[in-house]
Amino acid sequence: MKYSRIPSTLNVRFQEIEDVKIRIAENVLVGLVHRSDSPVEPGTNLAIRIGMVSLSGNIELPMKVIKCDKISDAEFDLYLNYSEMDFGKIEEIEDLIRDLA
Repeated sequence: MKYSRIPSTLNVRFQEIEDVKIRIAENVLVGLVHRSDSPVEPGTNLAIRIGMVSLSGNIELPMKVIKCDKISDAEFDLYLNYSEMDFGKIEEIEDLIRDLA
């Protein structure tokens, strides 16, 4: 799997989605990694909102937590995959990440 790390310069908010079935893009070997201050169980569906503090507008999409690695007592890496319907939004996010790198 290839994961693009969401830079700390982007504002990321997420909330758990209850009772929603998301068809994950299993045939696509890419996803996103987000450094969080709280752990999230693998298999959890999240509504992710990504944007820049200095710019208006956000990119919103549902994602599934694939794994959660503990980095320190207060930091966790969340590995996220997206649904098949969200390819265009993921391309927007990856373009934004490349522009900020």
